[in-house]
Amino acid sequence: MNLSESAKQAGFAAAYLLPVPQYEEWTRRRASGAFAPEANWIEGDPAAAWPWANGLLLLIWPYAPYAPDEGLSGYYPASNQSYHAMRSLQQTLKGRDVRAERAAVPVKSLLVEWGIGARLMSDLIFIPGLGTRFVIQGLMVALPEEELIFTPKGAPFDACIRCKRCQNACPGGAISPQGYDWRRCLRAYEDGPAMPDWVMERMTCLLGCEVCQDVCPLNHFIRPRPMTESERTAFDLKKLIAGDIQPALEIIGKNMKKGGKLTAQAAVLAANQHRTDLLPLLEVQAAHADGPLKDTLNWVISRLL
Repeated sequence: MNLSESAKQAGFAAAYLLPVPQYEEWTRRRASGAFAPEANWIEGDPAAAWPWANGLLLLIWPYAPYAPDEGLSGYYPASNQSYHAMRSLQQTLKGRDVRAERAAVPVKSLLVEWGIGARLMSDLIFIPGLGTRFVIQGLMVALPEEELIFTPKGAPFDACIRCKRCQNACPGGAISPQGYDWRRCLRAYEDGPAMPDWVMERMTCLLGCEVCQDVCPLNHFIRPRPMTESERTAFDLKKLIAGDIQPALEIIGKNMKKGGKLTAQAAVLAANQHRTDLLPLLEVQAAHADGPLKDTLNWVISRLL
C-alpha cells in the first residue's frame, strides 16, 4: 500500500508529499508581527529540527460545519478526529519502518506555494472540491528512496471572487481591501478565559467564529450537519458553565481544557443568547472563580442583569 492509500485508509481526503520546506520569508514576517500568537509554535527551520526527514506529508481532513444556530464551530471536533487519524497513520508507517513525526509548519502558505490551494480575501485557504472546510495535519517522514515521489508543484492560482461577503459579515472588521488583520479577528482572542470586551460582545458560537466561512460562496456546496445527541449534551451551556467539560473534551481534544476556556466561552454565549435562566448558576460560579475567569463571569452577569 502506497503513502496516499495509507492516508486515505486512515480517513484523510488527500495527502501531499512535499520536500522538506524552507520558508525564511514567512519566518521574517512572523518576527514582524504579521501573524497571530499561535504561529509562535511553528518551527522556523524544519531541516534543523528534523534532520533525518526527507519529506513533509500534508494530510487534508474535510468536515461539514454545524448549522449556524447550533452555536458550535465544527473545526475543533474535526481537528481532534484528524489528530487521531494522523496518529493511526503514524502507527501504520511505523509498522513499515517509516519514521514519522508531527510537524508544526506554515501549512497554509505551503498549500498556496505548491498550487494546491488559494488564499482568499478572508485569509482562509480554498481547495477545489473541499472549499475552506478542512483541517490540515503535517508529518515529517523518512521514506525509502523508491517511495519518495513528491507531489508535482502546480502554479499558484486565485479563487476568490471578491464578492466582499466575508468583509461585510466579519464581526470584528478583520477583512478589508487592504488584507486580513488578525488583530481584529475574534478567533485570535479565544485561547483562554480572558477575552476583550469587543470580542465577547460579538461571539456567536463556541470555539471560534464561523461567519466568514458561512457566507463564502465557495463553501455553499457543503451542507451543514446536525449535532448528534451526544454532542448536544456535551456542549449544553449549563453543563459547561457548571464545569462539566469532560464530555466536550472527548469530542474536541483534552488539550482544549486550558484553565476555564470552555466555561468562559459558554458563559459569554449565554449572555449573548440572553439566557437569564442561567444567571443563578453564573453567580455561584463567579463567587468561586478567580483570575481572568472570574472577570469574564462578572462581565457576563452584568450583561444579563
